[in-house]
Amino acid sequence: MRCSEQIAAAVQQIAHGAEETKQAMSEIEAVAEESSAGAEEVSASTEETSASTQEIAASAQELSRTAEELERVVNQFKLVA
Repeated sequence: MRCSEQIAAAVQQIAHGAEETKQAMSEIEAVAEESSAGAEEVSASTEETSASTQEIAASAQELSRTAEELERVVNQFKLVA
């Protein structure tokens, strides 16, 4: 094999390797985008859960205050023996 043929074969191998690398990078980019989208969904879900938890806590506090007030009102009507 002549020197120019060897150089041409080497260049062809390099070009093929570069194309494979480009394809691999495209696949990695797609996976990264999917991961990013998944992380955003998890973040949104976490924020939603946090907001719901805060609402439940506020409702529980309000219910507790209402129960205490109801107990005071009921105690006013208790008969003394």
